[in-house]
Amino acid sequence: MTETNHLKNLDIIRGFAAFYVVFYHWITPLKFIPESIKKIFFSFGQEAVMLFFILSGFVIYWSVKNTENLTFKPYFIKRFRRIYFPFSLALIISILVFCYNGNLADNFSVREIFGNIFMLQDLAQFKPGTWFNTFLKNYPLWSLSYEWWFYIMFFPCYKLLLNHKYSVYIITAFSGLNGLIYLSYPNQIALICSYYVIWWCGVELGKIFLTQEKFTFNNTKHLIFCLLFMSTLMFIPVLSANELKFGYYPFLVFRHFFVSLLYVIIGLIYTQINIKISFFDKFTDFFALIAPISYGLYIFHYPILMQLNLSNYLPDFLALFVKLFLIIGLSYLTEIKLQPVVNQWLK
Repeated sequence: MTETNHLKNLDIIRGFAAFYVVFYHWITPLKFIPESIKKIFFSFGQEAVMLFFILSGFVIYWSVKNTENLTFKPYFIKRFRRIYFPFSLALIISILVFCYNGNLADNFSVREIFGNIFMLQDLAQFKPGTWFNTFLKNYPLWSLSYEWWFYIMFFPCYKLLLNHKYSVYIITAFSGLNGLIYLSYPNQIALICSYYVIWWCGVELGKIFLTQEKFTFNNTKHLIFCLLFMSTLMFIPVLSANELKFGYYPFLVFRHFFVSLLYVIIGLIYTQINIKISFFDKFTDFFALIAPISYGLYIFHYPILMQLNLSNYLPDFLALFVKLFLIIGLSYLTEIKLQPVVNQWLK
């Protein structure tokens, strides 16, 4: 598999993950689709985020692998403008939506917006130890706090550990220690750090592909073992829980690690048997097409699709298409037109 084809496949996966999350929220209000169908096929948005994490680690490694004498300042600026420019627009969009709906004063929190600006937000209703909720209930923003701090942690790890023979075990020990801290004393920092091994597995996959050009059980077994260890660790509180809910702690955290393990195993199997189904080519081309605006789709869609009230002006079904047009338009404008300008301005 060539590097170009491999990166195209990553775009396809990234586009699919973003599409899946948006599509689920888009069909949520549609009453003619049975709730059972929605739950069976479209209740895996959290799994899509774990896929994003692994892909992100892979892509970040590939973006810096040829950089000689990588220094923190240019690395930080690139990551900052990539995350914070669309993120800032997402905050503004939420404010405008709540202003339009007439309920901003009842929902605006200075504490909450500062917690989001410093990337410490999460979903308090699903996990204990959360310090700040996502701003104005834009729930997809929860994952950006993880992504941002993974970026920050990557730089020293890249400098100190990347060429270390047991780098993934060192990262796993770090994540495992924080996992134990979180189980004993739930807090936002420990939870974010415990998830770092998922993201780092993407880095390791990037390194494996660069050096060996293929994935085998032998070169991925360390990743499988580490994710299996973390899944087992996070399964401990599940055993003593009085009540288990699919989308709530403690099962939710276990679910994140276990599905990350499955992704690595499924990816390994897929590359070994190299399945190609021509019927799906049109679908994969579509996902590759939306990949460049996938970040915008992910962080803009919720306030527009789920919170913007257009019922006074449009029938519900037509409003869904208007909202979809707004989401795609804003994502395209932000990522394709404005992001390059920001990149030139902030160097």
